[in-house]
Amino acid sequence: MREFIAFDIGGTLIKYSVLKENGSIIYKNEVPTEADLGGLEVINKVKKIGDELLQSYLIAGICISTAGQVDSKKGEILYASSLIPNYTGMQIKKELETYFQLQVEVENDVNCVGLAESWIGKGKDVKSMFCLTVGTGIGGSYVIDNKLHSGHSYSGGEIGYIPIEGSQFEELASTRTLVKNVAKQKGFAEDKLNGKE
Repeated sequence: MREFIAFDIGGTLIKYSVLKENGSIIYKNEVPTEADLGGLEVINKVKKIGDELLQSYLIAGICISTAGQVDSKKGEILYASSLIPNYTGMQIKKELETYFQLQVEVENDVNCVGLAESWIGKGKDVKSMFCLTVGTGIGGSYVIDNKLHSGHSYSGGEIGYIPIEGSQFEELASTRTLVKNVAKQKGFAEDKLNGKE
């Protein structure tokens, strides 16, 4: 059974794993994204991790799940928020296929969650579902008749930007905002808390 490297590039962490094509995970780990260093440094970190994993596993391809609006056909970031500077416009598929000489697929992270849940998760017994994620930001994806629907401009489920009471939804209820609010209420420094806590 073939094995793949999967990267999940978020605003806070890069989570990565080696998995079999049936979805079973062989190895997993995570490192801080250090998103403030910009898109190029984030991709350089992915390259370094990939090089290390390729020394221990026979890899058939690389899967990238990433924050931002993604043209999944081209594997390009159409738009990313300021959380990862200089990420908009990055041609991740082209860059990583050239570097690793392996097939690379790139998709929006929340679309990946929706696909995974409809394949082997909570939605595996239904044909249609909506998936809501709460992380550094807030996102959504929807699967109809067992197919991902990303909309006309690859932003079909982007509910985090919906305006609510003068702010965007994710500015009111994302993990980043919740950490900030809890730190303020408890009198802690924000950097002493994380979303898991």
